[in-house]
Amino acid sequence: MNDSEDTSGSSITALIVFRENGDAGNLFVPVLCDAIRMTGVDVRCSTKEFWESDKTYDIIHFQWPEEVVGRMCDDPGIVRRLEERIAFFRSRGTHFVYTRHNVRPHYANEVIGRAYDIIESQSDVVVHMGRFSLEEFVGKHPDSRNAVILHHIYQYTYQEDISVERARQYLQLPQEAFIVTAFGEFRNCEEIRMVLGAFRSWNEKQKLLLAPRLYPFSRHNHYGGNFLKRWASKTGYYLLMSLLNRVMKLRAGANDELIDNCDLPYYMAASNVIFIQRKGQLNSVNIPLAFLFHKVVIGPDSGNIGELLRNTGNPVFRSDKKQDIIRALKEARHLSARGKGEANYAYAIGNMGINKVGKQYAELYEELADRHQFN
Repeated sequence: MNDSEDTSGSSITALIVFRENGDAGNLFVPVLCDAIRMTGVDVRCSTKEFWESDKTYDIIHFQWPEEVVGRMCDDPGIVRRLEERIAFFRSRGTHFVYTRHNVRPHYANEVIGRAYDIIESQSDVVVHMGRFSLEEFVGKHPDSRNAVILHHIYQYTYQEDISVERARQYLQLPQEAFIVTAFGEFRNCEEIRMVLGAFRSWNEKQKLLLAPRLYPFSRHNHYGGNFLKRWASKTGYYLLMSLLNRVMKLRAGANDELIDNCDLPYYMAASNVIFIQRKGQLNSVNIPLAFLFHKVVIGPDSGNIGELLRNTGNPVFRSDKKQDIIRALKEARHLSARGKGEANYAYAIGNMGINKVGKQYAELYEELADRHQFN
């Protein structure tokens, strides 16, 4: 982002409530901010500005409520302050937009839950990344105003021209393998069992599972000084991971080690199929990423994830049925050979491109700023 960019021709000012220095593991907001700025909206990202500034904005745009109050915040006083800040800006004529990423975060406490309640109820418009989310939300909030804008892809963010051969050479992966990649942290044993159980039972000779954040081991976590936990975790990290990888045809790593953004396109390019392992998740960043890199995706038939995969002809499965996951893997193998990844890319460029998504948000901002009524 370039804060010196000239937006003087815009009549709309907007604040996206997100950390000024971004998040190395989450580029959603920086890319979105740039996309909206390209339409002429004077938009900036800041949490400090929300809490400390008296500047008037036409639009304040919330993303994750835990980003507003702090991811691990347990101070009940923040709830009152949040309500006061919203009331202050509203008294200045500000309108509020909330993009709904989660129903609730995985590790939400009571304070974070209250922040979600306040932002959901106080926002003038809630933006959803699929009809599933919208319909679920309207069922709980029948008087809410809602819109659907798809998750944008990450154009011009990563190196997109890496060949499969080059990526596999860089990551030291076998050139002949059929590689299924499960990105993101595996959050519990259920997700590990689901993926490993189906993958090991899938009768595919040259298969390889690439799961950079699968194992619940760590070389960094001190577990609050608990010697036994620390010892078990380090033993798993240094001894068990390599053994399990050889036995089970995996290339997997520790779940607390992030993939560097410079390496991420190599993982994508090296893959044949992307496996969405999250159970009960509303959205997944890995679908737009996979589409951008011309990949087939399989995932659970739930939330906006299942909706988008069904709408684009990618395989979905029931998370609790191993044979259904195996069926989806077989179907993905077939689709990959027939060029389905190219169709996914074309869909993403036409429906999830940053120009289109940026324009949709800018138009929404303008409607609110002009006090237009819409459904």
